[in-house]
Amino acid sequence: METETTQNDLDTIGVGTKEKQSLTPKPVKVISHKINPVSDRDGKEVGDKLVLVCKHPEREDPIELSKVTYLKGKQVTSSGLWVHQDEDGLIPKNSALATAMNKYGCASIKEFDGKEIQTDIDGSYLVIKAY
Repeated sequence: METETTQNDLDTIGVGTKEKQSLTPKPVKVISHKINPVSDRDGKEVGDKLVLVCKHPEREDPIELSKVTYLKGKQVTSSGLWVHQDEDGLIPKNSALATAMNKYGCASIKEFDGKEIQTDIDGSYLVIKAY
């Protein structure tokens, strides 16, 4: 039986002593993908982001990855997997998404499904590694 948390309950909750366990960078298997619209703070849609739904060996439930680390020049940088199209209706050649697609041999976004991809840590978040 689930209990409903009331405002009074939330008002009295203190700080815990357990740290959230972070996932370590390991190869993951892409189960599926989705494209999510992203809005700014005002609710205005700013673009679409690719989200890869993946199976991580340290977690039973799937995880979602929507950011990638890659080499830009000689620097490792990170970016969201923004879905843009060039004037020909294709993923722009120098985009972060195109870099990830090229790294994993994907001619289209759908080809990520079923692939094993590497992960990396960006700050405290698990991201796709494309370098």
